Amino acid sequence: MTWKEVDPAAHPFDPRQAYDVVRDVVFSRDPESGKPRGMWSTESVARGLGERYGAWAFWWLGSLGRSVDSGTVIKDLETNTDGDELEFQARRYTDILLQWRSWLEQLASLFVHLSQERIRSEEDLRRMRARGAASVISMVVERTGADEMWCGECARALAWFLEITGMTPDEAEELADSVVDAEFESWVAPSSDALSRAGSIIRNHKS
Repeated sequence: MTWKEVDPAAHPFDPRQAYDVVRDVVFSRDPESGKPRGMWSTESVARGLGERYGAWAFWWLGSLGRSVDSGTVIKDLETNTDGDELEFQARRYTDILLQWRSWLEQLASLFVHLSQERIRSEEDLRRMRARGAASVISMVVERTGADEMWCGECARALAWFLEITGMTPDEAEELADSVVDAEFESWVAPSSDALSRAGSIIRNHKS
C-alpha cells in the first residue's frame, strides 16, 4: 500500500454520505457466500467499500483494534445493544471508515506542513527527513497510545512520509521497517534517545 493509494487529496470523500454508502455495502451480498457482507466477514465489507471508494477505503483492515489497548488507529467502537445486527454493523463500519479517513487526513496535513521546508541540498533533505520522522512518530504514539500494535502503525505512517520526500515506496517501506524494528517495541512509548537514534538512521540512509 502506497501513499498515492490512500492520499485524501487524490480521493474525494463526503462524510455526510458515508452512512448510506456503508449501509448499502453491509446489506449487499458477498459474491462468494451469497450472504450479506455485514454478516459474512470484515474483509468482505472492506472489499465492498474499496469497490465503492477506491483502495484507500479497503486498507483500514489492518488498523482495526480488537481491544481498548490494541495500539491501532481505529478503536473505541460501538458494541451491539439493539439486537439488529445488520443495522449495528452499518453504524460500526461507518465509524471505522470515518476514523480511518480522519487519520489519513491528519497525516496528509502533517506531511504538507513538513514538506514546506526549503531543500537546497541532499544534506538538507536528509535532515528534513529525520526531523519529519520525529513528528510522524510522535503523532502515531499520541493516536495509538503506544500499545500492542503501534509499531505496525508507525512503520506504515513513516513509510508514507518517506515516500512524499522522494523515496520509492519499496525503499521507504524497507527503511521504515528497519527503523521501527531496531528502535521501538510494543507497549513502550519511545524515549527521546530512541527517537534520536531513529532520526540518525534515517539521516544516514543513502538511496
